[in-house]
Amino acid sequence: MHIHLLGYTGSIQHQEAGNVSLAVTDGNTSILIDVSGAPVMALKQAGIDARDLSLVMLTHSHIDHIYALPSLLHQLWLLGRTDALVIVGNGSTLSKAKELCAVFALEHKSGMFPLVWEVLEEGPYLGPLGRLRLSVFPVPHGVPTLGVSVVTGDSKFVYLADCTADFAYPALAYDAALLIHEAGGTKEEESVLTGKGHSSARQAAMDARTLRSGRLVLCHLPPDPSLYQKMLDEAKSVFERTELPVLHETYEV
Repeated sequence: MHIHLLGYTGSIQHQEAGNVSLAVTDGNTSILIDVSGAPVMALKQAGIDARDLSLVMLTHSHIDHIYALPSLLHQLWLLGRTDALVIVGNGSTLSKAKELCAVFALEHKSGMFPLVWEVLEEGPYLGPLGRLRLSVFPVPHGVPTLGVSVVTGDSKFVYLADCTADFAYPALAYDAALLIHEAGGTKEEESVLTGKGHSSARQAAMDARTLRSGRLVLCHLPPDPSLYQKMLDEAKSVFERTELPVLHETYEV
């Protein structure tokens, strides 16, 4: 299983990277988690043909996580995709995503491939994904939000998008070889971050330690890159195996 980091900033982008989005691949199976930036181009840069996407997973309805969905679907139509595409998320997220796509009447385009909107509030996705097993669980944020676990064989990847730290972790969040966790700022900002449903880098590291993660990569970073080294140092003081994200990096799990 490979994790491809397509973007890593929070709501405000900077010159180095766009909003957080990632892909999970294993053999011929590919999952896009959250849709931001220029998704078809970003997937291509990661060596993934967007036409071959198996599933799109949306963690929550905030703009920076879903705004590029219409662009993705429109380009797949232009590229000639004919197979149905499954889009998974909780009910409120899919409702907002459908509204967004309806602005452009995407599902009414001539020859548009079928869109399968599948509500998943908690637990495993039961559709075919090759060797991958995808499960979701609710996490605390300002709107209903899902954490994601993807397993193949004995390997596990967990993604905690926007969320506060130290909640009631489900069993499937534990023992991931790789945890990608949002980190919106430094220790000094924790009270403000928590009030907005976010975590600091230090709190992300505390989660990684509690969850017995093998490796932590920070994401959903603030727009000021000058903070990143301090954030990394604060996280590593809690969980040594913490890394800053690298755009288009491929992580093998």
